[in-house]
Amino acid sequence: MVVDPDIKKIIEMMNSLGEFDYEKMDIKEIRKMMDENPLPTKIEDVLAVKDMSFIHDGFEIPLRFYIPKNAGKGLIIYLHGGGFVFGNIKSFDPLCRKIANSSGCKVLSVEYRLAPEHKFPAAVEDAYQSYLWVRKNAGLLEIDPQNIAIAGDSAGGNLTASVCLMIRDNNVPPPKLQVLFYPVLGPDFFTESLREYGEGYFLTSKQMEFFGNAYMNTVNDSLNPYFSPILQKNHKELPETIIVTAEHDPLRDQGEMYLSTLYNSGVKATGIRARGMIHGFASFFSMIPAAENIVTMVWNLAGNKINS
Repeated sequence: MVVDPDIKKIIEMMNSLGEFDYEKMDIKEIRKMMDENPLPTKIEDVLAVKDMSFIHDGFEIPLRFYIPKNAGKGLIIYLHGGGFVFGNIKSFDPLCRKIANSSGCKVLSVEYRLAPEHKFPAAVEDAYQSYLWVRKNAGLLEIDPQNIAIAGDSAGGNLTASVCLMIRDNNVPPPKLQVLFYPVLGPDFFTESLREYGEGYFLTSKQMEFFGNAYMNTVNDSLNPYFSPILQKNHKELPETIIVTAEHDPLRDQGEMYLSTLYNSGVKATGIRARGMIHGFASFFSMIPAAENIVTMVWNLAGNKINS
């Protein structure tokens, strides 16, 4: 299928600007630029938004808690994308509002520590601790600890998969569901989607290499299953999973390989390939009608599973 016409306009605009060479740019300046020039978006109303935090490893981990008007008993812990380098609870506020309203679940957005200042495993440990914090504070959040999901996009999808492995390995009660949007799950596998879409489709292979290098301490980290969940030898006893891939995304095949791995390990797993979409399409939901339709559909589906 061809690229969605509205997505194509975004690709053409991005390509006209040239590829960002992150290695030659100051990360803090890029973050500031992104915060000061966010994507045009719509801010959906929810019943309430509350900022909170917890302390882990001597660091304050900011949280943003969303309560939709139609809130059920479930909660989604959301781990944002951004290559482990970018993103925060502010930049993902519009998407988290959308998720809350579409799912009928409360949402807790986690501002985990970023690379390169904080290398692996800082982000995944923050994400894991956020899950423990939610279970401990279920009464405060007024949610049922049996109805918790963990979700994320891109790097956040990686953290979601890694945290679910960590939860299982530590014999902690599992979440009811994990939802992964176009996740990065391991080293470069020279897949068909990487060869076909590694240049000129928003996320590039060069950028992927930069993000990986920023997150890892040494190349040996890439062999750790909490860095590369797809390399985990045992995928049994993981929570029900929804994996959403984008047709024109270099990471598409990784996500679909992981889906097959989970399914073959006895995990209840659902795969959704978003036709005509590129990496990061969920963040374009207010600009791209087709993207919004997919985001709404996925979170309706997830919400029904979480709240049931």
